[in-house]
Amino acid sequence: MAVFVVANPASQQLKAYPPVATSSILSRLRAETRKEHEAVEQVLDLMSKSITHQIYRQCLEQFYGFYEPLEKALQARVDQWADAVDGTSLSYATRVALAARLNKTAFLRQDLHHLGVSAHGLDLCRDLPPLKTQSEVLGCLYVIEGATLGGRMITQHVGTILGISPTAGSSFFDGYGDDTARMWQGMRQLLLCNSPDTETENNIVTNAKSTFACLRIWCEVFTKTNIKRGLSSCAKT
Repeated sequence: MAVFVVANPASQQLKAYPPVATSSILSRLRAETRKEHEAVEQVLDLMSKSITHQIYRQCLEQFYGFYEPLEKALQARVDQWADAVDGTSLSYATRVALAARLNKTAFLRQDLHHLGVSAHGLDLCRDLPPLKTQSEVLGCLYVIEGATLGGRMITQHVGTILGISPTAGSSFFDGYGDDTARMWQGMRQLLLCNSPDTETENNIVTNAKSTFACLRIWCEVFTKTNIKRGLSSCAKT
């Protein structure tokens, strides 16, 4: 299993909260991103019983490299919409809901610090999914918000295997803590409220797939780069 251990986030049953009404966009996201989702799972694996502190640290570095530039780009877009006067601005409630979900880089930086790693100077992803429209932003957020559900399983796993807790190294995977289910239901509502037609749905689904693809490619590049660095280091010793 991988960090996206929740294989189909749109279908999660969260018993503590009333279910969101079924919708074309939610069922489409679940079905049409399956292939890209499974491809990501092939390159990410934090649920292994043989996970080590080194592997865990490298995974955090990997995610930092993706989330740091992605959240900056998302925040810049939300800020731009807040100031828009041409009819493209979002409602205040929607902007608040989006902004509340752009805090994961800080958790990664905190976790790396607990593990003795400075985030300064880490490689950053340059090939991000498009984020020009509201639909593209929602498609991207579907992916990173869905990951918070599986992340809580990882928190428990690394706590058992490595003794790492949300307050000392796994705050990123702990998501929103006890509020994770509520936040996911809120994400689903955002998708429902902002997909009024088929064209919009198409754009959301397309960028969800693009986000999965960008993450997979970044993880592959990151892994290859670190392998080369390791071999180079060994050659010099």
